[in-house]
Amino acid sequence: MLRTWFDSGGPLMWPLLVCSILLVGIIFERAWTILRVHLFGEGNRDTAMQAHRRFLPFFIEVPPAIGLLGTVLGVVQSFHLLDGGGQVKAVGSGLAVACTTTIFGVGIAVMAAIASHLLEWMSSVSDNGTVAPR
Repeated sequence: MLRTWFDSGGPLMWPLLVCSILLVGIIFERAWTILRVHLFGEGNRDTAMQAHRRFLPFFIEVPPAIGLLGTVLGVVQSFHLLDGGGQVKAVGSGLAVACTTTIFGVGIAVMAAIASHLLEWMSSVSDNGTVAPR
């Protein structure tokens, strides 16, 4: 089923796939690093606790922009097919590109925003289990 969604999204699904893979990797790395600092005291505490602030904004901003670009391309494709007297099914495929890239782009951004808040919370918890003031 996921393959069907991916195929219907057109060529901009590839950058969205790369973004989602990178996001998952960064989330796991950041969570692991924060846990290591809390549990074992490894590494530079200040750097380890704040590094995710540099990476996650990219994933909150860029995938929705790629999705929007896919939306525009899909709608333009649909209009070109309508202009040339194209079939209704062909117009629907252009709209599928528009909707699919938007869904995936916004979905990646939502996951990045949630991860950002969770990592902020994890990094603000002190060693004794209380939340440190900012």
